[in-house]
Amino acid sequence: MASPRNRKTEAPAPADESSSKTPVIEIEGEVVDSLPNTMFLVKPIGPNGQPLRIQTGGDSDEEPKAILAHLAGKMRLRFIRVGVGDRVRMQLSPYDLSRGRITWRLRADQRVER
Repeated sequence: MASPRNRKTEAPAPADESSSKTPVIEIEGEVVDSLPNTMFLVKPIGPNGQPLRIQTGGDSDEEPKAILAHLAGKMRLRFIRVGVGDRVRMQLSPYDLSRGRITWRLRADQRVER
């Protein structure tokens, strides 16, 4: 008789890959300020090149808020340099729209013309 430690147990496969992860919001933005520890202030930009306003709470300011974003791990491993004025693609969590993760640095030919 086999002991319980030697038995192979299979974990049930997830029904849908997207249901196992929380959904993310992906937007583009322009780096406004560089902070220590690969953190950046990013101004969100809409598809038409205009500044994007994100509703984060009860405040209704005229000026769109800058998002505090950190560099994704793969970008840190590959030494991708991000500077002030660069256009980036970032992911926002649906739980906190004031923080994000930079996942891609857009080249000049990938940028939306204003």
